[in-house]
Amino acid sequence: MILMNRGRTLIVVGLALSLAGSLHAQPPSHADMHHDVQHEHQGSATSPTFAELEATAAQLQQARHATEKYRDVQQAEADGYRAIGPDVAGMGIHFVRQGHGDGGFSVERPAILLYEKDPASPGGYALVGVSYLFAAEADRDEQPKNPPFPKSLATWHRHSNLCVFANGSVKGELTASQCQAEGGQFTGLTQWMVHAWIWKDSPLGVFSPTNPTVR
Repeated sequence: MILMNRGRTLIVVGLALSLAGSLHAQPPSHADMHHDVQHEHQGSATSPTFAELEATAAQLQQARHATEKYRDVQQAEADGYRAIGPDVAGMGIHFVRQGHGDGGFSVERPAILLYEKDPASPGGYALVGVSYLFAAEADRDEQPKNPPFPKSLATWHRHSNLCVFANGSVKGELTASQCQAEGGQFTGLTQWMVHAWIWKDSPLGVFSPTNPTVR
C-alpha cells in the first residue's frame, strides 16, 4: 500500500535515512552518558523491508498523536509521570509513568517521556522523545525476542543494578543490600528499553540511544 499521509511518508524516509546513517556513525558511549549505570546493548546488522518501514512509521505517528498533549510537562505530571534520575546531555530528563509495568507494551502509552530544559516551553521543559519498556527473554542476538519495533531499525538495551530513591535520584554502584540500607528500591536488571526521538530529530536516527541535539 502506498502511503498518502505526508507526515507518515516523511517518517518512512527518515527511518531509511536513519538506518543508513547508523551504518557510518558511532553514537556516544552509554558509559559516558550514564556514568556508573551499567547497560546491556547489542546491535543488529539486518536490513529492514519496506513493510517494516511502513509499519514502524505508522506506529511512530500514533505515538506522536498520543503524546502531543505531553508537550506540556504539567499534563504529563497530572497523568502520573515523574522525573527520575539526572539531567543528562544527549538524553535529557526521564519522566517515568507510575505503574508503567501494568498492561504490557503500548505504542500510545510510553513508559517514559524524554524532556530537555527549555524556559520557553510550558513548565520549563520541552518534550523531545519517548522511551518504551518491553519485557521479553533475550534472543541469540542479545536483543529481545519478538520486539514491537523491528530489530533492523531499533536496538534495545537494558540497565543493571539500579537503585532508585524516593526523590527520583538514581545510583548504579550499590548492591541490593546497600540500596535497601539507604532506603532505595533495587532493580537487578530492567526490562528492555529503546528511545524514540519523535519530537526532536536526532542526527543519529530516530531510535538512536542518544540525541546530540538534546541539551
